[in-house]
Amino acid sequence: MAPVHVLGLVGALRDVVYLVGAVVVFVVATFVAVRLLGVRRGWLQTVVAAVVAWVVALVVTASLLDWSWGEDRLGLFTLLLAVPLTMVLLVANDLFARPGTLARGDRAGLVAAPRPVAGLRAKVEPISRYRELIGILRRHQLLGRVRGGTDDDAGLAPPAVRLREALEEAGGVYVKLGQIAATRIDLLPAGVCEELSRLQSRSTPIAAEAVRGVIESELGRSVEEVFDEFDWEPLAAASIGQTHTAVLRSGEEVVVKVQRPGVDDAIERDLAALNQLARLAERRSVVGRDLRVSILAEEFGRSLRSELDFTSEAQATNFMHDMAVRDDSPVRVPSVHADLCTRRVMVQERLHGVPLSEVPADRPLDRDALARELLSVNITNILERGVFHADPHPGNVMVLDDDTLGMIDYGATGRLDSIQEQAVIDMLVALVRRDAGMLRDGVERVADVGAHVSRDRLDRSLARLLAQNVTPGGGVSVAALTDLIPVLGEFDITLPGDLVVLMRALVTLDGTLGVLSPGFSVVAAGRDLAQQAAQEQGGDPNEMLQQALLEELPVLRRLPADVARTLALASRGALQVRTVQAEDEDRFQRTLWNRVTLAFVGATLAVVSVLLMGLEVGPRLGGDTRLVVLLGAGGLFLGSVLLLRVAAAIVRDGTT
Repeated sequence: MAPVHVLGLVGALRDVVYLVGAVVVFVVATFVAVRLLGVRRGWLQTVVAAVVAWVVALVVTASLLDWSWGEDRLGLFTLLLAVPLTMVLLVANDLFARPGTLARGDRAGLVAAPRPVAGLRAKVEPISRYRELIGILRRHQLLGRVRGGTDDDAGLAPPAVRLREALEEAGGVYVKLGQIAATRIDLLPAGVCEELSRLQSRSTPIAAEAVRGVIESELGRSVEEVFDEFDWEPLAAASIGQTHTAVLRSGEEVVVKVQRPGVDDAIERDLAALNQLARLAERRSVVGRDLRVSILAEEFGRSLRSELDFTSEAQATNFMHDMAVRDDSPVRVPSVHADLCTRRVMVQERLHGVPLSEVPADRPLDRDALARELLSVNITNILERGVFHADPHPGNVMVLDDDTLGMIDYGATGRLDSIQEQAVIDMLVALVRRDAGMLRDGVERVADVGAHVSRDRLDRSLARLLAQNVTPGGGVSVAALTDLIPVLGEFDITLPGDLVVLMRALVTLDGTLGVLSPGFSVVAAGRDLAQQAAQEQGGDPNEMLQQALLEELPVLRRLPADVARTLALASRGALQVRTVQAEDEDRFQRTLWNRVTLAFVGATLAVVSVLLMGLEVGPRLGGDTRLVVLLGAGGLFLGSVLLLRVAAAIVRDGTT
C-alpha cells in the first residue's frame, strides 16, 4: 500500500505543478497581450477577455489536431492563438463604447495593477451608505418625494423641517450640502432656505464625556488644568465639531472647538458615495458633463477634508486676524491661542453675538451698510491678499452685540496667485460691462484653452451668458457665476481648482448678503472695480508711459539682438514660423503616417504568412509540420499584433 500512496502523492504534486505552471503562463501571456496592444485596461475586463480567449483557442487548436489532447503541440499552438485572440476581444469590447470616452492619452500602454479588494470595498461602502440614507428618508417620510410621488403630510411636521432633520441625522457631508443650499434663496423657496439655515448650529450635540475625552487626549492635561470655567452645554453643534464657551486661567473668555469622534471615517464614506454619484452623473447626463460635477465633488471633498485639521484652521484664522487688526477692518476676526490648538481641538477668542442665520428679522440694523462692509472685506481679501474664506455662509458670519460683524470658522480657505487675482478682476469687470471678449481674456489667463477652440464661438457663448444673466437695470444675476462653468465645459475648458472654490465661495457670499440685506449682490463689486480702473486710466499720461516702459524694460533690452537674429535667419532662408496649430498638424501627420505604415506592414506580413503556410515545400521539423508552416504562423501572429495595435489606438483616441 505504501508504494501506491507514494505514487498518488507524486501524481498530486505533478498536477499542482502543472496547474501553477498553467496559471503563470496564463498571467504572462495576458500581460504580453495587453502590452502588445498598447492601451491600458481594467483588470476585470482583461481577465474576462483572456479567459474567453484561452477557452476558444484551446477548443480550436484541439479540433485542428483531431482532438488529440495528448499532442505535444497543443499547448504551444493554444498559446500562439490565445494571445492575439485576447487582443481581438479587448478591441471588440471597445467598439461598443461611445467614441472619445476611452481615450487615455499618456497612460496608453500601461497595465493597471489590480486591486480587487480595495476596488470592491470602494464600491460596497457607498452602497451600504445608500441603504442608510434610504432608511433616513423613509423615517422622515421623504422617500415618496424623492421617488417623485407624494406623502400624506397629515399629522407630520412641514416637509422643510423633515428635510432639515433628515440631513442632521445623515450628518457630515449632507449637513454641509444643506448649509450651502440654505444660501441659494434664488433657487429654493424661502421657507426651505430658512429651515436649512438652522443646520449651521443645530446638529445633534455630542456627549460631555466624549468632549472631555477629546480635549484631554489632545492637550495632554485635564480640562480643569487648562480652563477656569467650562460650559459643557455646547454653544453650537456643527457637522464636524461643536463649540463650547470657557474661561482660561488668565480670565480671558474663549470658545473651544472640539472635533466629533469618528468624523473622519464618516466623511470619507460620504465623500466616496458623493464622488460615485458625481461620476455617474457626469457619464450619463449632459448637465453632469457640462457642470463637471466630478471636479466640483473633488473640490468639495478637498475643502471638507481641510476642515478636519484644526491646526490649518488656526493658522488661517490667526493670519486673517492679523490682517484685520492691521487694516482696522470693520469685520472682526477672533484671535487664536496657538499653544492650545491641535488637529482636533482649537481655542480662540470669544466674539459676543449670534450667527446671522439666527438674527431676528425685526432687529434694528443698518443692513445695507453691514452688507457693504462684509462685501468689501471679502473682495479685499480675494483681490489684494489672495486668501479668502471659502465658506462664508450665514452661520459663519456673526452679528455682534455692538451691531458690527465678525467672521469665524476659517477651516475652509482658498488661495489665489497673482495671475488668478488679475483674472478674477477681469471677469468681474467683464460681467458688469457685458464684455464677452474681456471675460474670455480673463478665462484664458488661468485656463488652458485648446488651439482648435474657436474664439468667435466662445465669445458668442459668453455674450449669450451675459445677456441671459444681466438685468435691464444693469445688475448681474448670481446665475452668471454658476453658469460660467458649464459654458466653458462645452469647449472642454476647465478652470483651476482654486477658481472653482472661489466661484462657490462667491455664490455662498452672495446668498449670505441676500440674507443680510435682500437684493444686495456680490457681483455689484465689479462696478466699483470698473470705475476704479477708469480712474486709473485717466491719470497722468507721462507717469503711465514711464510705468509701462519700466514694465517692458527686460523685453526692450533683448529686442535689438532678437531683431538681428531674425533678419539673419531670413536672409539665409532659414526663418520658420511655428504655431501651436502647426505643431498639432505635424503631430497629426506623424501619427497618421505611423499608423498607415504599421497597418500596411501588418497586413502585408499577415497575407504573406497565410500564403507561406499553404506551401508544401521545405524541411519538416517533426511529424507533418513543415518549417514554412511555423514561419507562417509566427508571421501571422506578428501581423495580427500590428493590425490590432493600430485598431486599439484608433478606437481609444476619440476620433472614431
